[in-house]
Amino acid sequence: MILFLAPELPDPPNKGGSIRAFHVLRRLARLGPVAVLALSERPGPPPPSWQALAHEIRLFPWRPRPLPVRLRQLLTSSRPDLAFRYRTPALVEGMRALLARGSVALILIEGLEMAWAVEALLPRPPGSRPFLLLDELNAEYRLQERLFRADQRDPRRWIGALYSGIQARRLRRYEAWVVRGVDAVIAVSEPDARDLHALGMARMPVVAPNGVDTAFFRPEAVPPAPLPEPAFVFTGSMDYRPNIDAALWLARAVWPRVRAALPAARLFLVGRRPAPAVRALSEIPGVEVVGEVPDVRPYLAAATVYVAPLRAGGGTRLKVLEAMAMGKAIVSTPMGCEGLTVRDHEHVWLADGEAFAEAMIALATDEARRRQLGEAARRLAVARYDWEQTLAPLEAIVRPLLPR
Repeated sequence: MILFLAPELPDPPNKGGSIRAFHVLRRLARLGPVAVLALSERPGPPPPSWQALAHEIRLFPWRPRPLPVRLRQLLTSSRPDLAFRYRTPALVEGMRALLARGSVALILIEGLEMAWAVEALLPRPPGSRPFLLLDELNAEYRLQERLFRADQRDPRRWIGALYSGIQARRLRRYEAWVVRGVDAVIAVSEPDARDLHALGMARMPVVAPNGVDTAFFRPEAVPPAPLPEPAFVFTGSMDYRPNIDAALWLARAVWPRVRAALPAARLFLVGRRPAPAVRALSEIPGVEVVGEVPDVRPYLAAATVYVAPLRAGGGTRLKVLEAMAMGKAIVSTPMGCEGLTVRDHEHVWLADGEAFAEAMIALATDEARRRQLGEAARRLAVARYDWEQTLAPLEAIVRPLLPR
């Protein structure tokens, strides 16, 4: 049996981590029985459709930590904040009960934020416990280093910079301990694999990139939303700090230049739980904070140009892959496409700083160029980034560990 540890049941798979978790879980279910242990703010019976995915599902009650508890842990522990985020003793007890049955061959840990659940198993030698496989969604210490640099630029965000600077150092120590203690590590990109290997791993992580469902995300899948043209669209969870930083920079530093050249242009920020700073961007002329939508595809279909203005983060961006699969012309920072095998001016238009606005304007006024980029992006998504291809390296690790 495979034991799958996740911070939440990926139902629905509507954000980066849960989308990957859903497709990883679906791939594991093809290989053998899977038991899922996850957390939930409202635990209840899993949806009936999940019976085909998991042999057993147990959800454990979880609540976000009160601010005083979080502050106390920040001040009294040398471990990173991430190591406490989902810590729930009941889940560990449930895991021990499953392990006592003796049928678990592999534990897949979905993200470093769930590594706390196997901390007691890390010092033990392989063979005395199930095989431990960590699916690293980011090189977390590197993500915080980038957030520190991004927040440092704006005095209004120096508190965030201080937090990230402290967390980056703590994460480097904790992440190194975890990746050296498990039996294998999956990274979602070559840059992440190099960053994780630099922590002292004996072997290079195996790269199983993020992917996209190219049958679900395709240009003709849905009617476009009724957006005025030219429409620029940025999608993602708007409570996630790299996306918040991207939205603020795009709306404050880039958008005024675009709007000056294209007075009718509109910018749509689409994604769940917009942070207060993101919601405030709706006061800028031409900017609309859409928030969460049941299906992001109509907004992607309607976009004249999709933008990925990321200046921090890690891994590979599912949002970019979705836009590629939808055949959209994309303007991205180099970091927004980090880890993807895209070529500048062939699959996407890479730009940074003031050049980002110029690229947006140029594509919005050149329909032939938009079509050329969008078609090339779609071809690359289908050829290289469908989940069937990207998760093959993960299957190659797992299959030999299971009974025939």
